[in-house]
Amino acid sequence: PECQTYALVYRAVPLLRGHQITSLLQWGGADENADAKRAVRDALADDGLWNTVCGLLNAAFNVAKDAEARGKVGKSESEAAKVITGAFESVVNARWSHVLSGVADKPLGMCVVDGLPTSVWSDAEVDVTPAPEPAENVDDARGDGLELLVLTSAMGWPYTGFKHGEERDVFVRREMVRVWHVVRSEVARWPDDDTMFRPQPYVLVGTPGIGKSFGCGSYLLYELLHYDAAKVPAVAYFLDGSAYIFHKTGVMAGQAVFYKKADDALSAMDDMANERREALVKRKEAEGVKDAAQKCKAKCGFIIFDVGGKHQPGLELPTSEWGCVVLSSPNERNYKGWKKQKMAYYIFINCYEAREMKAFFAWQQRALLGAAANDASACADVSALWREVERPVDEWARCRAYCLTIRR
Repeated sequence: PECQTYALVYRAVPLLRGHQITSLLQWGGADENADAKRAVRDALADDGLWNTVCGLLNAAFNVAKDAEARGKVGKSESEAAKVITGAFESVVNARWSHVLSGVADKPLGMCVVDGLPTSVWSDAEVDVTPAPEPAENVDDARGDGLELLVLTSAMGWPYTGFKHGEERDVFVRREMVRVWHVVRSEVARWPDDDTMFRPQPYVLVGTPGIGKSFGCGSYLLYELLHYDAAKVPAVAYFLDGSAYIFHKTGVMAGQAVFYKKADDALSAMDDMANERREALVKRKEAEGVKDAAQKCKAKCGFIIFDVGGKHQPGLELPTSEWGCVVLSSPNERNYKGWKKQKMAYYIFINCYEAREMKAFFAWQQRALLGAAANDASACADVSALWREVERPVDEWARCRAYCLTIRR
């Protein structure tokens, strides 16, 4: 029967050619080429055959147009986005090390150890709001122990563009863990079910050069990728006018996608949100929930936006379905309008403390530190090198104390 149908349709081919219709695209949609189609219909003088011809050609035309559209979308997405092979795994599987103080038999009293310590800082130790005028003897009041955590990603981080040879070590201080506690508490506040909620955006403010972007941004990314995927299915990381989207669920699960233009990433995020929203509403309606679109909200993930140069957060950041933290220097021009419109909260992060600087030095000189463990001469060299580094650190501390005294 199918062959007979096509044999009948073939009767219309000469008539179609006579009216310059020799391909599906020339046939067009149902509302196109109306005059030519009417002439062919009249020439056939067979409404049944004409209906068959129309049905087959319209269906074929729609399939061709859909295929063409998918091809254009695929090409567009491939040009706008690039999967960074191995980047997702590199961040998720980043390796921990740490630096301890108060180790009497080690050079500088510092010890570099692989892995996480048996006991990391408690919530009470880190969840302290930074004082506007930090005490000078904060190191003495705190006591010895864990000074610094180090997180090493084999391929690097978004901040380094995952480029070979760039810095791979992220130094995680107490202040950064405190920032994570704020972010973690915010995400934990989101409902476990699909009820409505409003994510609270934040602006993290800190002095340039203290590891706010590279350190804190990278550490937050690591923790968010390890957080429950039901609440944080993706993490979007914006910097320098570009963006990465780390997918934890869906067909792209386990992939980090780089967008050279931030606008392309925003478009992809809109598509992700629409898909999650439609799937949620469909599922809830199947469960018998009425007005699901008004009663439910999809969780899309979390945004980290690193302010730099002319690249500042825009109001188009989708903070209604994504959590968000903006990383900025104290320059309010970077974020003031955005913070006001989004009703964002501040998070402030302090600079390095003196003993954290010493732990940082110990990590950087860990090879020399290891050699000095059983070599008095090498130990003296390490101590002398630290004294050279310590002098400007002490001068900076005295300068800060003087400035604070003048301000009072």
